[in-house]
Amino acid sequence: MSLIGRSINVALALLVCLAVAGTAGATLYYQESVEELDAENSQLRQQNDRLREDLRTTESDLQRARERLRELNESLSTTRSDVSQVSENLQETEGQLESTQQELSSTRQDLQAARQRVQDLQGEVSTLEDRNQDLRSRVGTLEADNEDLREQRDELQADVEDLNSEVSQLEDEVNSLEERNDELQAENQRLRQALQEACAAIPPNASRPAEC
Repeated sequence: MSLIGRSINVALALLVCLAVAGTAGATLYYQESVEELDAENSQLRQQNDRLREDLRTTESDLQRARERLRELNESLSTTRSDVSQVSENLQETEGQLESTQQELSSTRQDLQAARQRVQDLQGEVSTLEDRNQDLRSRVGTLEADNEDLREQRDELQADVEDLNSEVSQLEDEVNSLEERNDELQAENQRLRQALQEACAAIPPNASRPAEC
């Protein structure tokens, strides 16, 4: 063979070797790439499963959030109605508060007057208590005097009863004496009559006793 032919053969051999080596390298590279792709694909599938699970969870959360939003909207509507009612109640309450403040001012004035009246009454009570104490002392004294007077009255009643007894006896004696006096007056009248008759019977020229 010629030099050119050998060179071509060598070149071809080199090209074949390079091709084989390249094919082997490419095959190895592709195998590694495939394995990496399989692993990455597996990871992506797992990640996709997690994402799907997260999506389901998120959709569930979104559903709950929508339900919560609906409840909040209803609550907001109710709250707005309540706020309107509370606003009306507030205005009414403010009116009542103003009226109550006026009543409070009037009540404070009444309270001040009542406190002054209480002080005045306390002074009167103190004076009356002193007066009452004096009267109690006087009542005690009067009760003691009354007790003495009752004892004196009882003694006087006993004396009166004794005197009444004596009076009764004296009245009996007076009655007896009056009866005796009447008897003596009758006897005296009778004796006078007899004396007059005796004097009349004496002759005119005879001496007369002094009684005639």
